[in-house]
Amino acid sequence: MSDAIFLDPHHVTVGYTGVPGDRSFFLQVEDDAARVTLLLEKGQVEGIGELMGQVLARIDDQPATDWDRDAMALRPPIEPAWRVGEIGLGVDPESERVVLELTEVVADDTVEPSTVQVSLDRDQARRLAAHAQETVTQGRPRCELCGRPMGLDGDHVCPSTNGHGALSR
Repeated sequence: MSDAIFLDPHHVTVGYTGVPGDRSFFLQVEDDAARVTLLLEKGQVEGIGELMGQVLARIDDQPATDWDRDAMALRPPIEPAWRVGEIGLGVDPESERVVLELTEVVADDTVEPSTVQVSLDRDQARRLAAHAQETVTQGRPRCELCGRPMGLDGDHVCPSTNGHGALSR
């Protein structure tokens, strides 16, 4: 895939497949002409949610209080075009739309990475930010001391305790 620009997408979401501890995360964007699915890391989804929320707060916007979670579902087929490396986020001063730019990870420095640019209205950006934050919380609980994911059974060797002692809850 080469570069793609979505100026007026009607569907943009993040989601995952798999079970906690073994999930794959995706961003999916669609307009009347095309649908693109990209592979992300959980931390990237978390970053999109947090940073987009911060950008919206700076432009005096309100957070999303409710949205149709079913409408935010990934749409099959979930076949990523490529893995996301760099993510850029900003506001277009002319249109006042939130712009999300995703760049492909490439192993060969001689290959030009693909990019996807998505222009979101504020309502879409609010929903995406809130949905991204909610999506990453649906996995394994995080350790209160180090922030790393805990095992599904609650076990965790925490670097903060040097791997010794039980965590108090």
